[in-house]
Amino acid sequence: MKTILVIDEDPMMRENTTEILELSHYQVISEKSQSRGLKIAFDIRPDLIIYDDIQPNKDGIELLGKIRKTAGLGKNPIILIVDTADELDKARWPLDGASEYLAKPFLGKELLHVVAKHLSEVKL
Repeated sequence: MKTILVIDEDPMMRENTTEILELSHYQVISEKSQSRGLKIAFDIRPDLIIYDDIQPNKDGIELLGKIRKTAGLGKNPIILIVDTADELDKARWPLDGASEYLAKPFLGKELLHVVAKHLSEVKL
């Protein structure tokens, strides 16, 4: 069973994302804060990380950099949940180290498609 870490400060979004993934037979660990999410990522080394790019008093790009520099997590897929699909922002995201993004609002099937696509690339 693949393990997915969901980091999102919005309780409704975090719960909905977690439920969709659990119903699709993924093991999900959810966390509200980026700092605790980062610690969990280091401790459990999830197969995939999903997190909301915009969080209070935190820079999502900083978290991506920390994850990418950590041995054992550098190649793990990271999916950013973002508030906008603006073309200017799209050009920035690949440079940030994210594997892919999903713009809010997204459908459960979109989430599952992106997750399956990236987890099929994970070599254990």
